[in-house]
Amino acid sequence: MAPTWQTDGHTWFLLPPQPRAVVHFLGGAFVGAAPQVFYSRLLEELARMGMAVVATPYTTDIDHAQLALNAAQSLHRSLQSKGLLELPLFGLGHSLGCKLQILACLAVPSLGSRRRGNIFLAYSNAGLDRALPLLRLLAQAWPQQQLADLWRMWMGSSSPPVNLWLEFEPSPAETNRLIEEQYPVRHNLLVEFRQDDIDDIPLLYQQLCRKYQGHTEWQHLEGDHLTPLGFSYPFQVGEEFSPIDAFGQLIYQNLLAPNHQMIRSIRAWLATQLAH
Repeated sequence: MAPTWQTDGHTWFLLPPQPRAVVHFLGGAFVGAAPQVFYSRLLEELARMGMAVVATPYTTDIDHAQLALNAAQSLHRSLQSKGLLELPLFGLGHSLGCKLQILACLAVPSLGSRRRGNIFLAYSNAGLDRALPLLRLLAQAWPQQQLADLWRMWMGSSSPPVNLWLEFEPSPAETNRLIEEQYPVRHNLLVEFRQDDIDDIPLLYQQLCRKYQGHTEWQHLEGDHLTPLGFSYPFQVGEEFSPIDAFGQLIYQNLLAPNHQMIRSIRAWLATQLAH
């Protein structure tokens, strides 16, 4: 059974009684504003294997460097306040969240240098012009009510989530330079989904292999750019488990089969890293 979600008003936590390690999570653009909702299935499964999950929400903006700094500083406060500083630390990101994890390692070097590893799901280092199709894909694939709820969250902020007339900071080219010159984490898991043609995993793999040969694993799994998203079981079964409940679970599990395969791969990689 997974621990219950907790929040301090800024960060979301899943805290097992005796955690083996800490997984810091950053979600993709826009859905990263509510990781406890949009990634609940993935994060709760990690908590079940004894990982303390620290999920940092963020409001999407073009200043990725500032978002990463905020996330790194928030993580440090969380590790202190929850007594987790001495545990092994892993980073986990999806899409834009992968780029932010890389930048966070550079923003607070003391945290970056002590990471045992990072996991990148459908890594994206797109420029602003190439990122717009991601937003259209999200709008087509995700329930409109959930998107409407997120929009109300963004509208409560003092600025719009994206300024379409500028470029991300740092730019894709500058991010690549920073990875080549400063990225400090030796052990990395890169997960590419076979139906995803908008990620930047191949280039990141080449970069990390040049820096840390033999310490980067690249997995090709079924799924697409949105596979990491997934809710926990979406409806309550009756007092007695009926054939209808069984059928509903079967359909649900089939729909989330790529998500489940991804979770198994992540759990196996984490277990291997902790055994070393």
